[in-house]
Amino acid sequence: MPPPLRLQHIHLPSPSPTNLPPYSLASKLQSLLRRHHLNFKDSPSTNPPPPPFLISFTPLPIYTLGRRQSSPLSPQELTRLSRPLSYQNQTLPVTTSHSPRGGLTTYHGPGQVVLWPVLDIHSKRHKTFTVRCYSRLLENTTIATLEKMFRIRAFTTEDPGVWTRVGDGEEERKIAALGVHLRRHVSGLGTAINVDMPGTDEVLSERENPWRRIVACGIEGKTVTCVREVVAHITAGEGPGLRGTEVVADFWGRELSERIGVDGVDKISGGRVAELLEEAVVRSEEGWEGGEEGYVEEVRRGLGGWVEEALDRGV
Repeated sequence: MPPPLRLQHIHLPSPSPTNLPPYSLASKLQSLLRRHHLNFKDSPSTNPPPPPFLISFTPLPIYTLGRRQSSPLSPQELTRLSRPLSYQNQTLPVTTSHSPRGGLTTYHGPGQVVLWPVLDIHSKRHKTFTVRCYSRLLENTTIATLEKMFRIRAFTTEDPGVWTRVGDGEEERKIAALGVHLRRHVSGLGTAINVDMPGTDEVLSERENPWRRIVACGIEGKTVTCVREVVAHITAGEGPGLRGTEVVADFWGRELSERIGVDGVDKISGGRVAELLEEAVVRSEEGWEGGEEGYVEEVRRGLGGWVEEALDRGV
């Protein structure tokens, strides 16, 4: 009898304030895991069936351009987006990259947890999903995580992502972004929850607030918020404390595992993460890119999670 199917959660740690995982490295890991699923679909008799995976990480600052970004950025726009970002008294480099998701430009970086499930939505080994139902799965997993961890009432609208209401006027603001890319029903990308980062109007300086440089996802008149801002407003300091990004990722993974119908979660960490990242780079067309090798070396050495410790402010 085969062992129970479990979600394999790979969390990319944040060893230091200036050595967060590069987004490009997480993308290569995602490509490697998707290839395992695609190989099995091509030759199920010669390849073992891969489990569903979840990649979670907090990346170095990056602006990603979706498929609706049909025209290239002007030199002035590129210069503006690429200026260094100040975060918790650290100056961090900023990059830009094209993404296979829909939409326009969005931002990922410190204070945010990115969650990428890699699974075959038509696999008979767990619940199956249509494309729309899979998007709803990501939304509902995020909504449940925010409610159960922080008592935040979140919801969806006609615009993509997960939203909540903030302030006396109960303005709708985005608290989590959503982007899906499927290749032969194998998922890529996912969601990104803003845990502790400036809201659009919270900090006006573009050097400290990355959202001030763009119209997030091209949705005019809408702003973003984060868990910290919402919790502070709805609880007046009396509610659940803010949690670190890894803690949020762990909870989201458990919620996802229940919703897809597998038997729990296995957390992959330490040296095994470094091995997978190295394999992902070796098998990629690009090879090692800026900052990736140094990050993998720190993961291999087993240094602790700076971002997780810095953000873990409550029980």
